[in-house]
Amino acid sequence: MSFQIRLLSGALLLAILMPTGTLAAQKSRKNKGASEQAEKPQSKDAPKKLEELTKSCDALTGLLVVHQDTVNGSTWVEIPDSLLGQEFIYFSYIEDGVSAAGATRGSYRGSKIIRFAKHFDRIEVQEVNTNYHFDEANPLAKASQANLNSPILASLKIEGQNDDASVFAVSGNDLFLTENFQMIKRPDRPNRKGPLGKLSKDKTKIHSLRNYPKNLEIQVDYVYDNSSPNTGGPDVVDGRFITVRYQHSLLPMPEAGFEVRLDDPRLGYFTTRIEDMTSTSQTPWLDVIHRWRLEKKDPSLAISEPVQPITWWIENTTPIEFRDIIQAGVEKWNQAFEPLGFRNAVVVKVQPDDADWDAGDIRYNVLRWTSSPNPAYSGYGPSFVNPRTGEILGADIMLEWGGMVGRLWRSEVFSEAGLVEWDSRAAFAEAMHRCDAGALMAQNTLWGLTAAKLRNFTDEEAEKFTQETLHRLVLHEVGHTLGLSHNMHGSTLHTPDELKDAELIEATGLCNSVMDYPSINFPLNPEDLTKFYDDNPGFYDKWVIAYGYTPDATAEDLDAILRQSTQPELVFGNDADDMRRPGGGMNPDVNIYDLSNDPVAFAMERCELVNKLLPEITAEYAASGATDYREVRQAYLALTTEYATQLGVMTRQIGGVRYNRALPEQQSIAPLQPVSLEDQTQAMNALSQYAFAPDAFEAMTEVAGYLQDRRRGFSFFGEPEDPKIHDRVLNAQKRALDHLLHPTVLTRLVDASLYGNAYTIDAFLPSLTDAIFKSDLKGSVNTFRQQLQLEYVERLMAIDEENSRQSPWAQTMAQSELRRIEKMMGTARTAGDGMSRAHRERLSHEISRHFEAN
Repeated sequence: MSFQIRLLSGALLLAILMPTGTLAAQKSRKNKGASEQAEKPQSKDAPKKLEELTKSCDALTGLLVVHQDTVNGSTWVEIPDSLLGQEFIYFSYIEDGVSAAGATRGSYRGSKIIRFAKHFDRIEVQEVNTNYHFDEANPLAKASQANLNSPILASLKIEGQNDDASVFAVSGNDLFLTENFQMIKRPDRPNRKGPLGKLSKDKTKIHSLRNYPKNLEIQVDYVYDNSSPNTGGPDVVDGRFITVRYQHSLLPMPEAGFEVRLDDPRLGYFTTRIEDMTSTSQTPWLDVIHRWRLEKKDPSLAISEPVQPITWWIENTTPIEFRDIIQAGVEKWNQAFEPLGFRNAVVVKVQPDDADWDAGDIRYNVLRWTSSPNPAYSGYGPSFVNPRTGEILGADIMLEWGGMVGRLWRSEVFSEAGLVEWDSRAAFAEAMHRCDAGALMAQNTLWGLTAAKLRNFTDEEAEKFTQETLHRLVLHEVGHTLGLSHNMHGSTLHTPDELKDAELIEATGLCNSVMDYPSINFPLNPEDLTKFYDDNPGFYDKWVIAYGYTPDATAEDLDAILRQSTQPELVFGNDADDMRRPGGGMNPDVNIYDLSNDPVAFAMERCELVNKLLPEITAEYAASGATDYREVRQAYLALTTEYATQLGVMTRQIGGVRYNRALPEQQSIAPLQPVSLEDQTQAMNALSQYAFAPDAFEAMTEVAGYLQDRRRGFSFFGEPEDPKIHDRVLNAQKRALDHLLHPTVLTRLVDASLYGNAYTIDAFLPSLTDAIFKSDLKGSVNTFRQQLQLEYVERLMAIDEENSRQSPWAQTMAQSELRRIEKMMGTARTAGDGMSRAHRERLSHEISRHFEAN
């Protein structure tokens, strides 16, 4: 007999032997338990009835139904089961904050696709991973979710539901008053805490709710408490408590029918990266460009209005005197769309003062103006897209009053001893949207206004300056919102002489693109002035718009457009290619703050202009009736910053390599071409004269005694107000040496000699040494040169150290140059004044000690 049969037989025997009353009692208890369970009150953890949960709330209907309690402000969001699994676009941006916290009005934080899912008694918010593509016809598509993370951003308890459990309510506070959707506080850096403290649950609150049929927008005041703040200032007031007003926006997925267009390395659009996981290609990329859905209203017409134009609203915060200028500047983009068959593709309107909407409504693309205490930019043009297709869904442009009027709005632009910082500090996630054109424009504005004052501009010239500056700024930022990335190659369209040809410049512009960061065109001789800035889209701009927006373009049509890339007026290079950072990039034509196809010649002329204007500062500002010397000091800072900037431009020729990204079949020579010996030698000669010569900075000494800043209360407390002239000069020279002696540059001098570089490392470093030492070996060494020579020797010794990051060739040459300098110092030991002799003895001692230690 099996175990199961024996067990069953035992149970039957027990039942037979058990008294009848016992069985009846058991049955009674069982029925009673069932009855009690049926009558038992609902568990406190079970969802409430929806009407009970929201009985003290106001309901806001729209994309989703949101209830807000009229007593305590709590919110509840309805998620009907019909929306479970449906995809939405989530987008967010900063409505207001403070610069010290890295949070300023209008800063976009990107977009993502989300969906709601129900898991037992909870509603999950899931982010969809859109970074990969699987061909459905390929069996690998069955494993499309393998090893891919699709984050659960939030898991919310169902707090209420309707009678048939088809609508679920979750806490809006738990969803929006946290950082579930988007990280708002940046992570602390190693050994350095950021200015924001801990998120306060008690103070953080919903500021506003706007619910429309096609978008839900919730603004939240995130309050961060920090008992040990590391930031302050008039805009912060109290660093212990900082508020960031943040907007969450939710909108449905766009209608089908948008035509994606693939990226190509020959031109520059912002893109969404997508990788084809079933491709056999070495470049399995299906990256899509960012562009608007622009369709003809009547495709049968050669020229047609669009179904939906790209409409811009000038916010009513915009200074009235600028509105017409801005509108004209934005509408100039129609020059690029008209050849494609669109009439009025870009439309500009002015927001009425009594408008019932504000700039935070993402249904409107707005040009916004602010006047902030410490703005992070002067102009900024972000957009947000459907991550799956690249379709642009909305955009704003932020403009700062301080940058326009030439206010010193950013301390690091003109520090007392420092210079413009070229390094980008933006996180990669925001670099897609970040644009420093406003910073450039602000620097150029300060420099331009100073030069204009010293040149005694007429009212007509001043108006031209303002108009071209504004047009250039809005053209650049609107270009970003059309999907265009930067083109830092654009400033090389003309020769320096052609820039002075008024008829040519009027017909072609200064640059091939308004998406560059060029130097302002301010010639040495006033009669050579043509334009300060371009105020129309350039050749490249119209070409790249044709690729992105030609309607109903076939693959053959797009290929024909791309093949035009070899035309000299269509050259392109973006931020990833440019040489703004010491050691960054390799093509000196792809740079910022330069102009012309001979940037060294242009830079030399600009340095000459600065040297000519510097001595005129004191007399000009005295004649203008200035009440103090602050304007003299600011003019000095503006002029010398421009001078140092152009020294940096000169350095980029050394070790440079030009590239060509056309297809192999389009080229007859190798795509990598080192800068010619002639160009590198020209750059080295220019640096010898303007960066390292004994009299290179002589002009600034003529105003040294007038550089007194204006006192404001105790503004000089703890630090003397004397101008740090030697520090400023040395910092300019350091920035030049940062690039010239960068490991990447010195290594490339050797590497590139294998494919054509004729300016070898053993020619360059002796030339640099000669530029820094040779001209004063027989006499006295002035104090500028003393600090430069000491800096150079210290850098050579650092290169020669065992743990140096430099190549063996660089170390060999550094050691050779140190030996040569040691001999120079021995030969010139008795030349010049006492300070010079002591200086040479010190250099000899430092070099000798270095070799003894190594």
